[in-house]
Amino acid sequence: MGKEIIKYHNDMNKVSFAGFKEKELDLFFSICQKMKDKGTNEIVFSFSDLRKLSQYSNRSIERFYSDLDRVYKKMLELNLKYEDEKEIRRFVLFSRYIIKKDEQIIIIKASEDFEYILNKLIGTFTKFDLVDFVSLKSVYSKNMFKLLKQWESKKNVKYEVQILREILGVPSKYTTSNFNDRVLKPIMDELPKYFNDLCLEKLKTGKKVTHLKFTWSSRKEEIKEVEKIEVEISEKLDKVIKKGIKNRFLAKLLTVNNIEKLLKIFEENDLIKGLLWAYKEVRQDISTLEYLIKTIKTGIEKKEKKIIVKPTEKIENIFDKTFEE
Repeated sequence: MGKEIIKYHNDMNKVSFAGFKEKELDLFFSICQKMKDKGTNEIVFSFSDLRKLSQYSNRSIERFYSDLDRVYKKMLELNLKYEDEKEIRRFVLFSRYIIKKDEQIIIIKASEDFEYILNKLIGTFTKFDLVDFVSLKSVYSKNMFKLLKQWESKKNVKYEVQILREILGVPSKYTTSNFNDRVLKPIMDELPKYFNDLCLEKLKTGKKVTHLKFTWSSRKEEIKEVEKIEVEISEKLDKVIKKGIKNRFLAKLLTVNNIEKLLKIFEENDLIKGLLWAYKEVRQDISTLEYLIKTIKTGIEKKEKKIIVKPTEKIENIFDKTFEE
């Protein structure tokens, strides 16, 4: 099987998949992979495609029905939450989930609240190969795998022990010894294959281990390549950026790095408006990103003026009346 890249908003990594078994996680993320960039459109999966993608080996069709149903039941129990400065919102993942046994298909539709997790991703996303994910055997390895992938560019991350236990879905009854043997051991057995030189450091506060720090390094073949930064944008913004580059005073500042920074500051529609204004108005060198940000803000705040032309027929009527008199 070739690469099957899955990409989702980092908010998904805040969700605990406690109670999900290994194959249920494979099915869930296989569904997410197929729904990437499909918006809230209704999507139809064939059983055969889903089984292949998730490497579902059990041949019993009744078992497959049961696992699909159990995955949805557990999805309904997931605690998904969105929060900004204005509101806190909790929501379900899918507004429709139908298993058609006779046609051997599954029909799924993402809820409007969940749409941002899988669509129009810019900057803050986690990306990995689903093939690697489903090949992992431990449920804790699978969950840790996606958490580490969020920090692939930095190659280090530190977690408070209690928070990590909650995210990984570790039973509260697990002692420190259980946690080391049943959770950390399989993680450190399986994940070094995907994270070069993976190390786990236990950090103490006094005599108690309170934090776990994971570090890893680039593989030799990765070091030879210039690091590539991916920033996904809409076609509309892409056209505006290309137009802006034609202004020689803006061109040197419209780099991938700077576009990523601008998207963290401005909503896309505001950025489009501000860049269009800058393209028309800037006629001198802009040397810093800070100056460009001020220029974009000025463009956003400018109110659009329109000249309304009166219909020519009314003007002609006036002339007609003048000549008649």
